[in-house]
Amino acid sequence: MSKARILIVDDEPDIIMSLTMRLRANDYEVISAMDGMQATTTALREKPDLVVLDIGMPAGDGHVVAQRLRENVTTMHIPIIFLTARTADDDYMKALQQRVDKYLTKPYQPEQLLESIEECLDKVANV
Repeated sequence: MSKARILIVDDEPDIIMSLTMRLRANDYEVISAMDGMQATTTALREKPDLVVLDIGMPAGDGHVVAQRLRENVTTMHIPIIFLTARTADDDYMKALQQRVDKYLTKPYQPEQLLESIEECLDKVANV
């Protein structure tokens, strides 16, 4: 039985594939999107339990997606983890403004991502 449904959003197919394999190996159900517009549409339709989101993507970057999800009553509660190569303070501050739950940078440690996912899901379950 699946622990939770996670939406992975990244414009790099290899990253989606590696994250999908790792998360499925940890009993998560995985859905994916490759750009900002598809991410928003998929999140609204599928209502995932958590979103792992890149920032630099076409058709709406991760900041735009996070803003859209936070402004919608059906998705505003979904935890968002940024998994990005961007390390600038400006990106981090924008993430805080959008109430992103975690900000992880690439390259990342798989264990750190899994711990962050569990922590975010536990926080939502205890609300």
